[in-house]
Amino acid sequence: MSVKLRKKKIAGGKISLYLDIYHNGQRQYEFLKLYLIKGTNTATKVVNNETLVLAETISAKRQIEINHSEYGLIPKFKKEADFVEYFKTIGQRKGRSVNIWKNTLNHLKTFTGGKVAFKNINERWLEKYQYFLLKQVSRNSAHTYYSKIKAALNHAVRDKIIQSNPCKRVQNIRKEDTEIQFLTFEEIQVLSRAIPKTESGKEVARMFLFGCFTGLSLANLETLTYEQIEGESVKFFRTKTEKWIYFPLNKTALSLIGNTVNKEPSSRIFNTPQRRHATRLLKKWGEQAGIKKNMHYHIARHTFATLSLTSGADLYTVSKLIGHKNLSTTQIYAEVIDSVKRQAVNNLPQLEL
Repeated sequence: MSVKLRKKKIAGGKISLYLDIYHNGQRQYEFLKLYLIKGTNTATKVVNNETLVLAETISAKRQIEINHSEYGLIPKFKKEADFVEYFKTIGQRKGRSVNIWKNTLNHLKTFTGGKVAFKNINERWLEKYQYFLLKQVSRNSAHTYYSKIKAALNHAVRDKIIQSNPCKRVQNIRKEDTEIQFLTFEEIQVLSRAIPKTESGKEVARMFLFGCFTGLSLANLETLTYEQIEGESVKFFRTKTEKWIYFPLNKTALSLIGNTVNKEPSSRIFNTPQRRHATRLLKKWGEQAGIKKNMHYHIARHTFATLSLTSGADLYTVSKLIGHKNLSTTQIYAEVIDSVKRQAVNNLPQLEL
């Protein structure tokens, strides 16, 4: 096993620096994006010398990593790396959940002052962080934010920065059971007969109703374009599998999209205002229609799931339509339906015997 610093002449008279790494019978090259520039004057020599020192330092670190990996050990410089910066980098790659990672990062920065070494993250640190979160946000939000810390530390194990995830030795923050709110079909009908007069209000209402009949997340609704509509389906590109996923649209959903002829393929279907303003318009619409429930966009997703189940769709199908990874997540809606059925039976007139 060896790590050697190599040089390669490239265009413009520059010399590219790279590592020639031989380990476990395999050879690989790591290009450092560091270059020696052409010239013999003093300034050039100083710059090139500093570049060489940096490249040699990286080479030495790679050699230490390989040596330690032979014995299952973690090098000191990795243990002293900043977890906050690492968490930020991981969160930037999280796609649809990037906002949750950003929120978690903000709390992490507040708790740590902006920096904490991996070596200082142990069971005691995690327990203190849990206590901090529970003082800042609701229990369920704290559960969500803590789960991102756990996920990032799992990444760190895979990246061989830490040997094991200390979260495994700390009890998770337990979620509180919350009542899932959804709209009945009768309430959707009431809303459809009280569409707002303003253009912004109409767009908010149209997008919300579309969500009730598709189960799409708010992020997907906000970015939905005409090129994603193919016949009677909507398609999404899944980055992980590099494949297009198709979801069927019923007649109501298609009518809410409207005429797609002469529409710019890349233009958005729903031209809603900024999210905060759109949420206010949504709540105002619900109040004017006489809906007593807390109107928010996620209630449309709940509505789609419960309507599908009450209409006879099986749990597995609904799980796939709504995009849940685990069937247990969708099971919550089935329990809600059972509760509604029980309440309906209990409300029947009782016969005194």
